[in-house]
Amino acid sequence: MRSAFSALLLSCAALPASAQDAPCELHVWPADGMGSVRQRAFESSPSAGLIPALIKQSQQKSADAADERARDNLAASATPEPMSTAVQVEALKSLPLADMLGLPGHVVVVHDTPLESRTIRTVRTRYVETVAPCYADLVVDDVFYARAYANGRTLKTFYRFRDFGAQAAPVRSFGTWVDTKLLIFSIDPPDLSQPALDEIVSAFRTNATRFSELLRKRP
Repeated sequence: MRSAFSALLLSCAALPASAQDAPCELHVWPADGMGSVRQRAFESSPSAGLIPALIKQSQQKSADAADERARDNLAASATPEPMSTAVQVEALKSLPLADMLGLPGHVVVVHDTPLESRTIRTVRTRYVETVAPCYADLVVDDVFYARAYANGRTLKTFYRFRDFGAQAAPVRSFGTWVDTKLLIFSIDPPDLSQPALDEIVSAFRTNATRFSELLRKRP
């Protein structure tokens, strides 16, 4: 016991004073805006192969026209990016992310710009250089407004979480999609009223909560 305690003291003494005094950090990155995806009726049907080609073609044409209207609706709106990176940053800052992710005492650093996709998928070390003795990160990889044939409108978010502790490699990591149903917000037909915009930001926060709940259930 004494030798282990002595080794701990020596390791702490070897750290720079700034590292010894620094708090643990949780770094958080938003996504690059919000995408949009539609699931067509013929894509969700288990018997899609039996649908006559003419009907399938008609459905495709109608869905593509709706997608084009949705893009035009957003472009013409006074709020063309309802879930822009800036909106995500403010929403993330409003959440107690350290406690939600089981990282009490961590200082939360929310970055203003997204990470590059290549960085997210290839870098296995810390995304930033820091003197913090322990480090974790949360990345909002994707945000999608989804319109499904059977399930209506939802906001889908893909989160990636890594906890390094005091190690050079992550001691735990987790990533998954979560979604929240939208009752007001719509881009086809358009509803970009203030209640609708409030709803989609609330759904974004709810998705963060749902992700944290899934993370806590993991061993």
